[in-house]
Amino acid sequence: MNIEGRIAIDVNFADSATSDGVQSLKKISLTDTTSYTTGKVMVVTGTVGTTATAISYAPSTYRDASGNVVSLNSISRIAFAATPLAYVDATPPGSAADAVVGSKNNSVAVLDAEAVAYVYTTAGTASYTLVLYGT
Repeated sequence: MNIEGRIAIDVNFADSATSDGVQSLKKISLTDTTSYTTGKVMVVTGTVGTTATAISYAPSTYRDASGNVVSLNSISRIAFAATPLAYVDATPPGSAADAVVGSKNNSVAVLDAEAVAYVYTTAGTASYTLVLYGT
């Protein structure tokens, strides 16, 4: 599998004001872009409820451009979108850290991951899409 891609996050706002004939401008920016030319990527979609569901990435049902099943040995980044609202927890087993992101109305969230990811809601059900990057 040959891949070429990136995970990019770009937050950029311009806040301008005029006071006493003087115009001021304040820029707010937060940017992260990581390019990838090695590794593996897969997409996982589904529906989830309040019971946390482990995401299976070895083996998976996702096929690459050659038609081969993609299985990851480990994941390192996750891009996640869900509607109406769901969460991904990628906390390593036994870790006191908590790596959780949420997505509402298909907004995309990205997190670094070291362990099996779990998807869940706090009420009802949600549809989700995950893009998993790893080796």
